[in-house]
Amino acid sequence: MKAFIDVTKPKQTMLLMITCVISYLVASKLSIDPIHFLKSIFATFLAIAGTTALNMWLDRDIDALMFRTMNRPLPSGRLSPRTCMVYGLSLFIVGFLLGFTVNEVFAIILLLGMIFDIVIYTILLKRKSPYSIILGGFAGAMPALAGWCAVREYDILGGLLLATIVLLWIPAHIWYITMHYEDDYRRARIPMYPIVVGMERASWAIVFCIASMLIVVTLIYIIADLNSFYLTVSILITLYFLYKAIKFAKAPDRILAKKMYKLASMTLGIIYISMLFGIFG
Repeated sequence: MKAFIDVTKPKQTMLLMITCVISYLVASKLSIDPIHFLKSIFATFLAIAGTTALNMWLDRDIDALMFRTMNRPLPSGRLSPRTCMVYGLSLFIVGFLLGFTVNEVFAIILLLGMIFDIVIYTILLKRKSPYSIILGGFAGAMPALAGWCAVREYDILGGLLLATIVLLWIPAHIWYITMHYEDDYRRARIPMYPIVVGMERASWAIVFCIASMLIVVTLIYIIADLNSFYLTVSILITLYFLYKAIKFAKAPDRILAKKMYKLASMTLGIIYISMLFGIFG
């Protein structure tokens, strides 16, 4: 059972689910139908878990070359490639079909998340382009958009802003960990942006993305009609992350990159949790 859980990357899935759940709650202003809510969340969870397992299936060869990933279920032999493929596809299909019982826009967003992750990022770009994460990042932004559209359906502006926060956060999430495990990515011949252009240039690109997050968190305050608690907390944590990112960019360090990766995850979590408290008042 542990192998089946591991191929869904529980920590990553949990963080994406937080963006979905909070987007749903913000869009609904906490006025929810429990059945509708549970269907939306469960469908999103299945779609994310299934997509992640399919990603593991496709990346099993390069995972076997990287010290960080060689103990994952497929390269370690704890799960067969065929089993993982069937498992991932089954999870996604059930989640996608369940999504139609929420609404059509919601189901389409789940499908787009899978297409961006599996087709555009993993199959077409990851092994060929240093800019793969730019388009692949849209996959990570889809759960936030799905949570919003589960409630608002065609009224998607707020959902697009919540998704944009994730999209701007993803370069930090991916590129900092790439810097820390640079040797792994070189061994697997994956042309991630920091590997191709260098840590310093990639670090300044991350700074630009974080600075842009300041604009988006402010727009969310206006569009989603949240209170000053959200605005204060989200701006302060983003400013702190920006300060640390600028400091890192001036003197990039592979060891420190892992700490920046953890700070990135913490920042996104705090921004979204502050949205939940921002509903009141």
